[in-house]
Amino acid sequence: MAIYIALICGLLLPISNTAVAETKIAFGEANPPSIHVAIVKKGSSISTKDFFTTFVYEQSPVVFKAAILDSPAYRLWTDEYFMKLSGIPRDHTVLVESRKKENRTAPPTRMPFKEFVSVYNLTDQYMVESVPSFLRKDYMLPHHLQCEQLMRDVIVETMMWYSSGGTVSVVHTDSVENMNCLVSGTKRFVFVPPEYADKVLFDHPEGSYSGIDVDDIDYAKYPGLADIRFMHADLEPGDCLYIPFKWIHQVRSHNRNIAVNIWWDTFKNKAIDLERCDEDFDPAWTLDRVDTSGFEDLESSPAMIRDFVTGVIGDNSLYVGKFISSLNLPMMSDSGFVGSMEYNKVLAILRKIFELMDVGADGKVDALDIRDMPESRWTDISVYFKEIDAIEKDAEVIEEIHDEL
Repeated sequence: MAIYIALICGLLLPISNTAVAETKIAFGEANPPSIHVAIVKKGSSISTKDFFTTFVYEQSPVVFKAAILDSPAYRLWTDEYFMKLSGIPRDHTVLVESRKKENRTAPPTRMPFKEFVSVYNLTDQYMVESVPSFLRKDYMLPHHLQCEQLMRDVIVETMMWYSSGGTVSVVHTDSVENMNCLVSGTKRFVFVPPEYADKVLFDHPEGSYSGIDVDDIDYAKYPGLADIRFMHADLEPGDCLYIPFKWIHQVRSHNRNIAVNIWWDTFKNKAIDLERCDEDFDPAWTLDRVDTSGFEDLESSPAMIRDFVTGVIGDNSLYVGKFISSLNLPMMSDSGFVGSMEYNKVLAILRKIFELMDVGADGKVDALDIRDMPESRWTDISVYFKEIDAIEKDAEVIEEIHDEL
């Protein structure tokens, strides 16, 4: 089936590389004009095979216009519909952020779903939660994701974002492949293409985000931003956007806004037998037929650990102390954790990881060690990282008990 792709130039005005002190410039509204990502036009539905070979394997973002107009959620998901729902478990709650301008240091809260629906228009609160079980039957998968193997073995999580509009994200990356479909409202995504990734300072590597004030760019602190040729994507209700693995992006929402993310494991892309994916569209294929593995399994997988550590090392040669500090594990700089018995356990494990990675046995690790490392060692290293995660969780439980006392 023919794929019709349109490239649309943005209307953003260019500015000079010198920031204008009295003018606030938002992220993406500078430099040469931004370019809109590729678009698959309305009515040009494509198969999973075409989607993967044309966009996923090429790691190229794309907007699918009107891709979920036939989904029941597109018609049903009004506030009135949500408030009339029955059969919601009494103990069911959803995660709620308290500020529309994202602040990853501010703790979220939890509340019953209907309570959120009743107050979100009166507050800055917005919901970020796995699509609740009582809504999954309403959401039909877009055609290009309707593949049995993909839906059974590869999906990490499905998320629902729900606000009254005006939300603003930080500049960040996702450690997954991402299909963001908009049920209501509008969104604008700003992208930094990979060739400009080194121009963005990620001063919060532990959370894969940057501290850039996206409403008022500080070009003195982030001078590389002046050299970027940004891309953007504008979504309307019913549109879907594919965001490739670890593409730097930032998001703004407008008007009553509901979106669903489908996140899947990039390291399993090539394992999908695309020839076995059914090319026929099935309107009965809804989220309640999808299996998710969750982020815990993904984050501890050998492939993810390898990607993470490779990024840490880059082109450097790191001795053990620098290697450990470069991992940016938050607990290793936590004053309440440093010097404790658990801290020393983690330190010993990190040294074991370093020894496994030092393939050349020269007291440092570099790109050559990564290249020459046997696959079995990545499995061993992933087990060590799981041990670290377990120690961290135990420490958090102990801290919570102390707080209660």
